[in-house]
Amino acid sequence: MRSMMHFFAVLLLVFTSCVPEELPDVETQEVVLSATELSIAAGDSLQLTTQLLPAGAKADVTWTSSNVKVATVLNGMVKAIARGSVTVTAKADSVSSTCNVTITNVDLPFKLVWADEFEGAALDLTKWNYETGGGGWGNNEKQNYTNRTDNVRLESGSLVIEAKKETYGTNGYTSARINTRNKVNYAYGKIEARISLPAGKGTWPAFWMLGSNFSTSGWPTCGEVDIMEHIGSDPTMISHAAHTYEKNGSRGNNWWARKTLANLEGTYHTYAIEWEKQANEGDDCIRFYIDGSLTATLWEQHVGSSFRNWPFKSNFFFILNIAVGGNMGGTVDDAIFNVPVLMKVDYIRIYQRVL
Repeated sequence: MRSMMHFFAVLLLVFTSCVPEELPDVETQEVVLSATELSIAAGDSLQLTTQLLPAGAKADVTWTSSNVKVATVLNGMVKAIARGSVTVTAKADSVSSTCNVTITNVDLPFKLVWADEFEGAALDLTKWNYETGGGGWGNNEKQNYTNRTDNVRLESGSLVIEAKKETYGTNGYTSARINTRNKVNYAYGKIEARISLPAGKGTWPAFWMLGSNFSTSGWPTCGEVDIMEHIGSDPTMISHAAHTYEKNGSRGNNWWARKTLANLEGTYHTYAIEWEKQANEGDDCIRFYIDGSLTATLWEQHVGSSFRNWPFKSNFFFILNIAVGGNMGGTVDDAIFNVPVLMKVDYIRIYQRVL
């Protein structure tokens, strides 16, 4: 009996001596990334890997991106979102390593998606609506908008809007204003119109757009972009502007830019915007052009962007009109009506980027 107990005691000693001792955790001293500089095209992904030193370090790796609007990272998989640059960080224990990632974006060509060349006999009401009435239109304007051919018509391949000195209702002037609301609505792209502007102190022609949620959100929450505004009291000036809930004309803090050019009135010029999604560092922008030359750029707020300061992420509709007088048009010189006061639009065209 004693020999049997001795045998089991020896066996237990042998067994326990064969079990390796558990090694203590090794703290990470260095994180080595598979790359420290990368260039990826927007829309692509690339896997980063790590090696933890010294050998035996087994810490969990935490991944972060410095700008998730440009690129995200999950378990080392970098997904490129938009043009820009980010720093991807891999951290284990108390040490980390970084990779600088540049996101490139091949600019896709613009393709024409909608146009009105104004070649017909009458305004195409599948595309356009008339806005009529007086009441100042929120800007103390002096005209009454009508749908009469005296004020709006197609003529020789152009849309013609004519402002007149005449009593109509309680107003002393008439004009026209048309829009594409609920008929033609787009988000992003290139929007352009070729326009000949009227002359004369008190005229206020414009080519502009409002958010399609105007009926539910109202102005200025819906957003407004004035692609082109002109006032006859300043014959060589073109104004670009934008209005948002936080910055608008009623508060006197809206964004605007002005360009001075000779021979604006009575001659055709092309007024355009390129409204780009995630143009750089994940932010949208709106670029303004006259005759193909860049005249101004408006950028989305990089941090804290919201519908209140950047409502330009959804559909907008388009507006063409001549106002008379008002807050921006100013005092009207009635002598200007001794000759026709005409805004002529050769075309309006909308393009979008496509594969």
